[in-house]
Amino acid sequence: MPFVERPDARLYYEVHGQGAPLLLIMGVGGNVRWWGAGFLRRLSARHTVIAFDNRGAGQSEADPSATWTIEQMADDALAVLEAAGFERAHVFGYSMGGMIAQELALRHGAQVERLVLAATGCGGPQMVQSDEVKREMRSRPAHASARAAWYMRLFFPDAFRAKNEAYLQSAFRVLLRADMPEEVYQAQLDAVERWQGSWDRLPNVSCPTLVMHGLEDRVLPYTNGERLAYRIPGARLKLYAGCGHGFAMQAGAAVIRDLLAFLGQEDPAKDL
Repeated sequence: MPFVERPDARLYYEVHGQGAPLLLIMGVGGNVRWWGAGFLRRLSARHTVIAFDNRGAGQSEADPSATWTIEQMADDALAVLEAAGFERAHVFGYSMGGMIAQELALRHGAQVERLVLAATGCGGPQMVQSDEVKREMRSRPAHASARAAWYMRLFFPDAFRAKNEAYLQSAFRVLLRADMPEEVYQAQLDAVERWQGSWDRLPNVSCPTLVMHGLEDRVLPYTNGERLAYRIPGARLKLYAGCGHGFAMQAGAAVIRDLLAFLGQEDPAKDL
């Protein structure tokens, strides 16, 4: 199994498919399994997909008692890309992964071909997130049996949950088999809260950018996506009706279609 050795971490990664490289960066609490086998299979039919576990997540190792930062995790992502044998790639970042992707594009812009920011925000005082959700994010149930229902409430609107209860329960049982320790989860949240944000620097993002967001996202309301698209020069915004923070699971076919269309466009200003 491939690993990248960092001064203070050991990072697990996987490479799938062939084609233009696409680096996937996961959010808080997730690991490579959270992308879903179908999602990876569809993307890897057109791209060389590089997916990895953020420090402390999945099969990666790092000390959660240390002070982790979003900037540090952006450097982790670059180390994974280079270890996989690529100098430059498209980058797709989800939730916290979108924050890491922003830092990657701002700190190492020459390495980012096209940028996709999904269900994420700019951090800092300009990011919109309710105090209620912040408290809820900090109160993950201790027992795995209760975590599936907790994630479902956070990630999906009531109507979608009601129609897909059995499917979601089954999916989260699989995802939570390799759940991260609580101290790692809290260390990732600490990194998000510690991040000063990208608002003032977003106009410096020079690569074509697509922002994707669910219109019913409770964790990071869609206003965050609108703000990113407003600040990044030439950025495109795709909003998904009826979808929450887990919009890629809810609207998987449309998300993959829009993502592949954007990555394959000769003219990124063209409508998707």
